[in-house]
Amino acid sequence: MREAGGRPGAEVEDQTNDYLARELTARVPAAGADPGGLVHALAYVPRAAAAGRVRAPLVVCCHGLGESGLRVAPVAQRLAAAGAVTIAPHFRGGGAPTAGPTTAMTIGTEHADLEAVLGMARTWPFIDAARTALFGRSQGGLVAMLAAANHPAQIAALALWYPALAAPGAVRRRFGRLAAVPETFTSRVDGRDIILGRDFAHDLWDRDVEAAMRGYRSPVLLVHGDADADVPLAVSQAAARTLPDARLERIPGAGHGFGDANYEMAVGWTVDFLAWAGILDD
Repeated sequence: MREAGGRPGAEVEDQTNDYLARELTARVPAAGADPGGLVHALAYVPRAAAAGRVRAPLVVCCHGLGESGLRVAPVAQRLAAAGAVTIAPHFRGGGAPTAGPTTAMTIGTEHADLEAVLGMARTWPFIDAARTALFGRSQGGLVAMLAAANHPAQIAALALWYPALAAPGAVRRRFGRLAAVPETFTSRVDGRDIILGRDFAHDLWDRDVEAAMRGYRSPVLLVHGDADADVPLAVSQAAARTLPDARLERIPGAGHGFGDANYEMAVGWTVDFLAWAGILDD
């Protein structure tokens, strides 16, 4: 069952888990060229929080380009088992059936979706809003970074896996000038071709991600494979030098996406980091 606003909707998870799984929607207001609409999401609520016995931290998990919240749901579930209320939005223009066309998606629309989800979740009575963190992989890492920089007092920590923080520069190098950006173009990620619209490039063109990183002073975890062909390790190495409080964990031989042992290592680092940062209980 989906529920727009308020508390998450009906339980869809079996009784063997430490958390309840929900589906929900949040309303995104229209702003500028963005018509707004609804962002759908998966939410995982620890049973103690759902029963009102504790106030739990909040972690919103942001997926990458052309994906849906299902891509980061396993991470959200692990963090929920560790005691956090977690949400995995299906960003508009992503890979979910409800998301709409990828050509309508920009970093700005994904940022607006994240803001809508955060605003809704922070009103839930079982949330300890002072312990709010963001997780992001690939493009979701860029979106999470920009949202945290916009609200540095509200986002207490970031955990980013191979974040696409150099995307503005990559778009400028590809097209050279704004007038050269076609109506649609293709971006290849994880072996998939994603069709993007001109607005995507225009939105990215003048974004100053380095300034955003310099202004965010809370702790950041960066996890990156040194064989990543889509987002090179050098992107996270540069971010670790720019961010005031960052830790970079490198996985030898890992590409853009972690599987098996590499995934378990990355999840373990993420859980340990969020506990160290005061988001999760020790």
